[in-house]
Amino acid sequence: MSTLIQPQTIDAVRRQFLKNQHNFDSHSAVFQSISDRLLARLEFLAVQPQRILDLGCRSGYQLASLAERYPEAIIVGADPAPGIAPQLPSSWPSWLRRERQAPHPRVACDPHQLPFADESFDLVISNLFLPWCQEPHRVFAEVSRVLGTGGAFMFTSAGPDTLIEYRRLWADLDSHLHVFGLIDMHDLGDSMMSSGFAAPVLDRDNIVIDYPTVAALEKELRALGATNIALGRRRGLMSSVVTQRLQEREMSLERCKVTLELVQGHGWKGELRAPTEPGADVTVSVDTLRGSWSRKTGRQR
Repeated sequence: MSTLIQPQTIDAVRRQFLKNQHNFDSHSAVFQSISDRLLARLEFLAVQPQRILDLGCRSGYQLASLAERYPEAIIVGADPAPGIAPQLPSSWPSWLRRERQAPHPRVACDPHQLPFADESFDLVISNLFLPWCQEPHRVFAEVSRVLGTGGAFMFTSAGPDTLIEYRRLWADLDSHLHVFGLIDMHDLGDSMMSSGFAAPVLDRDNIVIDYPTVAALEKELRALGATNIALGRRRGLMSSVVTQRLQEREMSLERCKVTLELVQGHGWKGELRAPTEPGADVTVSVDTLRGSWSRKTGRQR
């Protein structure tokens, strides 16, 4: 595994998520767009899962789409701080409020120690959640444990080139950490193999997202609970000199464009199979993101 700056413990992540829970949906356009890509890939699964886990469900933003795709399935959301379904007005008749309650349970849990029995699910999906996990290899092992044999795991994550422009901006201002390290695609693939996933396939694509200002980017990161929770991060407030230099740098920028290195992966729980040709690459096509994002060419595996 790569030696990287690690995120804080899951308790710190839970506090961060809870602090920004009510802001998530209004700032989740990136999550929603990547979710559309992730769920579109489910069309290629030759299975009809009866038990589905949305790992890192946040506000529950994917649950309705999963239910529409698999109306007969039991769908469960799991997250360090799962959003709570809106409460219906008490003035509504009790029978109507019962009928309109959200049908999909959400469980607060540590993804490194899932509170589910072995082989509880046929499908596990996870959208942009691994970056908050201190030990992704343990998360993969837990996903493998709760999947039945032949079950599928599909996920997206963010690779090391994510926010590289933002890191460069801060590197010119001070020597402190402002983002935490992200796991390389190849290391994620190795972890999947070690956890019992058969012939995992991963690919990556660099997406450039255009924000009007650095402040707009930082506002969105805070709302998503993606502010700096790295071990070894700066403690306390920025000095007035650093603050002034940051403001000067922002004024010199017309726009703030940052990269999301999107990693997408899937695998099946089952007997490991050696590739037919050692070292051979496996390529999976990736659809273009919706919206006004530009795209860079990226490596694929």
